[in-house]
Amino acid sequence: MRRFIRRLAIPVAAVTAAAGLLALGTPATADEAPPTTFTGTTDNLIFTKSVIGNAAVHPGDTVTYKTEIKHNESGIERSIAKIRDIPPAGFVLVPGSAKATYLGVTNRATISNESDGGVSAKCSSGCTFLVGGFVVKKNQPVTLEATYTVPVGTAFGTYDSGMLFDVNAFSTQQGLNPINVNVQVVDPSVATGTTLVAPATAKVGTPVDLTATVAPSDASGTVQFKDGGNDIGAPVPVSGGSATLSHTFDSVGAHDITAAYNAGPGFHSSTSGVQTVDVSADTTTTISAPNAALVGDSITVSAVVTPANAVGTVQFKDGDTNLGAPVAVVDGTASLTRSYDASGTHSFTAVFTGEAGYGDSVSTATQLDVSDPDWGTTTTVVEPLTAVVGEPTNLSATVSPIPSSGTVTFKVDGAEVGTAPVGTGDGVAILPHTFASAGAAAVVAEFSGGTGFIGSTSTSFTVNVTDPEPARADTTTVLTVSGSAQVGKALQLKATVAPGTANGMVQFKSGTTPIGAPVAVVNGVATLTHTFDDEGTFGLTGNFVGDAGWKNSVSGPTVVQVGTAPTDGGGTGSVDTGSLSGLIPLFGS
Repeated sequence: MRRFIRRLAIPVAAVTAAAGLLALGTPATADEAPPTTFTGTTDNLIFTKSVIGNAAVHPGDTVTYKTEIKHNESGIERSIAKIRDIPPAGFVLVPGSAKATYLGVTNRATISNESDGGVSAKCSSGCTFLVGGFVVKKNQPVTLEATYTVPVGTAFGTYDSGMLFDVNAFSTQQGLNPINVNVQVVDPSVATGTTLVAPATAKVGTPVDLTATVAPSDASGTVQFKDGGNDIGAPVPVSGGSATLSHTFDSVGAHDITAAYNAGPGFHSSTSGVQTVDVSADTTTTISAPNAALVGDSITVSAVVTPANAVGTVQFKDGDTNLGAPVAVVDGTASLTRSYDASGTHSFTAVFTGEAGYGDSVSTATQLDVSDPDWGTTTTVVEPLTAVVGEPTNLSATVSPIPSSGTVTFKVDGAEVGTAPVGTGDGVAILPHTFASAGAAAVVAEFSGGTGFIGSTSTSFTVNVTDPEPARADTTTVLTVSGSAQVGKALQLKATVAPGTANGMVQFKSGTTPIGAPVAVVNGVATLTHTFDDEGTFGLTGNFVGDAGWKNSVSGPTVVQVGTAPTDGGGTGSVDTGSLSGLIPLFGS
C-alpha cells in the first residue's frame, strides 16, 4: 500500500470521509474563468471530476457533476469500495438525479445521500469477490453523476466542489476536497450603464432637454431625472436605450442633475454621473422719475428690475455720467434721491448689473426738466387818478418784477371790465375804459402769472370820476407808430386829434412813463420821435389834454415788440410799405 500513496500526483491534504463543506471563493474575472474539470492520479487509477453543461448558473438553476474513476491500463485491477460526490455547501440534490454507471449500465450500484448534501455509490452487482466494490480495470471505469439545485438566495460568486473514493487495500481515502472544479453563480440580471446629456447652461423659463442613455439598448424600465436630491417630474420610460425629458428651470444657480435608471425585469438599475447646469435668468429694467422739478427740489429716481428676486446692483446715470455709487436691488427695486442747483435737462438711465446668475439689463431713458422757481410778483394799479364820465381813459397797472408773459384783468367796483397783456419791457398793462358814472371807483388789477412768475392781485386803487363840463366839446385821439421797432432805432409817434380844430397838448407815454414833454397839437396832429433802449413789449399811448372848450381824450394802447437790431441792418422791426413791423395791435387805434 505504501507504493500507492507515493504515486499520488496531487496530495490529499487532511481530507477525511467526513469532510465536504466548502466556502465561497473569490469571484473570477471575465478573463479568468475558474476551472470546471480536474483530473488526478493515484497509483494506477485516474480520477476526474467535471461540470456537465454550463458552469455559469443563476440562483434557482441546476448544475450536474460527473465523477469518473478509470484504470491507466497498467498493473493490477482495482476494487473501488465507495465513490462520493461533494457539492458546494448549500447546493441541494435533485431527488432521483444521482446515478452510477458500471459495466455500461446504471442498475449495479446503491446510491446514498450524504450529510453534506452530496451522494455516494457502492457496488451492488458484479462486484469484487468477497470484499465487494466496483472492479476497475482496462476499459472498465465507474462513473457517478448527480444534479444539484442552486438555492435562490445563493450569493453571487465561485463555488468549488470535491470528490472522494475508497480503494480496497488502500490505507487512506483518495480524491480531493476541494478539487478546484467550480461553478460560478452569476446575477441573472444584466448590468447596465447610464449616461446623462444635459446643457452646460440654461435660462430660467426656457425649456431644455435632459437625455439619459441606458446600455444595453434593449434595457427596459424608466429614468427618474433628479436635481440634487429632488425628482424632476415623473419617471420617463426608456425606449431604444434612451429617455428624454423637457425641463424648465425656475431658479438660477448651479443645478446638479443626475439620471437614475430604474430597471425593468432582467436588468440592473444604474445611475449616471452628475452633470452641472448653470442656470441664469434674463432681466428687464425700467426707470421712473418726475418729468419736471424746480432747482433745489429733492427728486427720486427709481428702477424696477424683473424678476423681483433678481440679485445685483443698479448704476443710475445722467447721460454718460454716473450718479453716485451702484445701488443694491432689494425686492426688485433700487432708488436714488438728489437735487439740482441749476436749471437744465437731464436724461436718466438705470444700468442693472446682475449677480448669482441674473443677467444684465439697461432701461430706456427718462427725461427730467429742472427749472428755476417761479418769481413772486407785485401788481399795482397806477392810473388814472381822475376820470370824467363818458370820456375814454386808460386803466394802467404795473407788475414787478417784469414778467416774460402774462395778462392783467381789471375790475371796477368788483366787475370785470377787460384784460390786457403785460409789457415784457416795462411790466405795464394798459386797458382802455370809459366810466359810466361819477364818484369814487375802486379799481383792482389781477396778474394771471406767466412762465416763471407767480400771479398776484393789487390792492384797491381809487379813481375820482366826475361829471363832464357842459361847455367842453368832445374829442378823440388816435395813435399811430411807424419806423423800426429795434433797440437804438427811432420810432415816429403820431397822435391825431379830432376834430382837427381842437387845441391842446398830447403827452406820449410808454406804459405809465411819459415820453418827453407834452407836444402841442397843430392842425389836429402831434408828433414825437422815440428810441427804445431795451428789448420787450411796450404799450404806447397818446393822452390829449384839451385847452378851454375841449374835452380830454386818450388813444388806446399800441403794443410794440422791440427787438435787437442785427449787425447786417436787416431783421425784425423794420418798416414795410408804410406799416410798422413788430407792432402788436390792441383794441385798435
